Amino acid sequence: MSDLPTPPRSEVWDEVAAEPDLCQRFKCKLFDKCFLFKARREAAQADVIVVNHHLLMSDVAVRRASGNWDDAAVLPAYNRLVIDEGHHLEDAASSHLGATVTKRGLLRLFNRLERRGKGLLPALIARLSTTDELLSTASLDLVHARLAPSVHAVRDKSALVFDLLDTFLQQTGQSVVRLTDDFSKNDIWEMGLRRALEDSLDEIELLHNGLALVRERIEGSARLDEALAPLLNEMRAVTRRLQSAGDALRQALSPPPGEPTVRWVEVKGRDRTVAVSTVPLDLAPILREDLFKRLVTTIVTSATLAAGGDRDRRCFDFLAARLGVNDSELRARTASYASPFRYGEQAILAIPSEAPAPNVDQHGHFGAVARIVLDVAEASDGGMFVLFTSHRDVRAMAVELRARGAKRRWPLLVHGDESRDTLLARFRESNRALLLGTASFWEGVDVPGDALRALVIAKLPFRVPTEPVTAAQCEAIAARGGDPFFEYMLPHAALRLKQGFGRLIRSGTDRGIVVIADSRIMTKRYGRDLREGLPPARRVSGRWGSILEEVKRFYGMAARAAE
Repeated sequence: MSDLPTPPRSEVWDEVAAEPDLCQRFKCKLFDKCFLFKARREAAQADVIVVNHHLLMSDVAVRRASGNWDDAAVLPAYNRLVIDEGHHLEDAASSHLGATVTKRGLLRLFNRLERRGKGLLPALIARLSTTDELLSTASLDLVHARLAPSVHAVRDKSALVFDLLDTFLQQTGQSVVRLTDDFSKNDIWEMGLRRALEDSLDEIELLHNGLALVRERIEGSARLDEALAPLLNEMRAVTRRLQSAGDALRQALSPPPGEPTVRWVEVKGRDRTVAVSTVPLDLAPILREDLFKRLVTTIVTSATLAAGGDRDRRCFDFLAARLGVNDSELRARTASYASPFRYGEQAILAIPSEAPAPNVDQHGHFGAVARIVLDVAEASDGGMFVLFTSHRDVRAMAVELRARGAKRRWPLLVHGDESRDTLLARFRESNRALLLGTASFWEGVDVPGDALRALVIAKLPFRVPTEPVTAAQCEAIAARGGDPFFEYMLPHAALRLKQGFGRLIRSGTDRGIVVIADSRIMTKRYGRDLREGLPPARRVSGRWGSILEEVKRFYGMAARAAE
């Protein structure tokens, strides 16, 4: 889907998406030709299957829900696993072991049941109306009396839930609000949220029960069952999804006592799409019990599994604890292997001392970064990534560089203007572009060769402390007497910083300079650990004027070597 130049409308995508609970499988006339099942048949016969983290965690989620640990689920059964880029596994687990419900997503489900006289419910009514069989007539009466009113009622009640949550967000003045125990005392409940939530959940249950009754009646007639089975199966799948959405709403807004979770409400986009999310606070026990302990062997590997210096045996402790593999029963072993690259010859790490710290003088820091970017671009003639920690900073720097004439000298590529793959293709083809990026450009991006020969990291990549999951994790650490910054924030920043640095040197012949324009890596006591965790490139620090002369010599030598 991400390869399509224009994303399809949701109602079009719903018609072609491969959704297990809607597929007729063997009853489908195209089953033998279906590329999805062809791929699954090949996977079932294969010795090695390559998937991404999200497919792996989807499989775990389905197995947890069904209690199926021995047969095929999303993936064929397996007992040995290699996880590359293992530092991403916790985030992938968070995406699939939690739940998110949006007003738009619910509306899509309601529209599949009925929208302006079209959908599954009108189709069922039309089918039942073609025969005067007693069971058909009784089912038709039930549809008119119970199912149709429930669809309209739950659409209205759930819309009210999200409208009230939007009001709540507007009252707070924030786009993302973490829900804590205090939320149960908020005035929004008395303004109608409690009644709207209860009514929505009741209508979803009525819809489910009504459909079950219709199904029972129709299954009493072989002729009706054969004609209506596909339609009823699809309706049952939609109502099952509505039930899951209702459970997620209850868990996020009014959870029963149990395992601690992270809950939040947020609004996205210009159309203010409200989303409600919940995820387990501690994913380590789930990963340990429902993934690692069920396998014979697992290898977790990455260039950035170690938080801090790779020679320190404790450097793996952070991720081992986050992934739940610090259990004595798992008998985990660790090892760190040297890079094949000659960082001391191939790269320079430059750290200007006079750039203001971004948490002290944000405006001054921004100006210093702009100057550094232009100076390095002049010395390297482009071929540069500039990495930021927010889209806001990316957009602001794009405006600043255009105002200073950078776009007239080098192609300026801005994260968000086009897809990541398109930007990378243009960057490689240009060989002298400036690419401003965030998040997805810090890792998983491979540009070997001369096209990328300079990297500027604007700011140390600390997580946003107010982000719901981060805030909840830090509170939990503080509650047990730990230090949230050193136990959570700093290790995450160390891993992300190493990933960012890793964009530059991708082969044994690559050469380039990395500039970290955040003086905290030199002035703060934690800076030493961050520096030691980076590859052993030649270090240059001091005032930018002196560093710039070293940068120019480096690229001058590289140019002469190329000649």
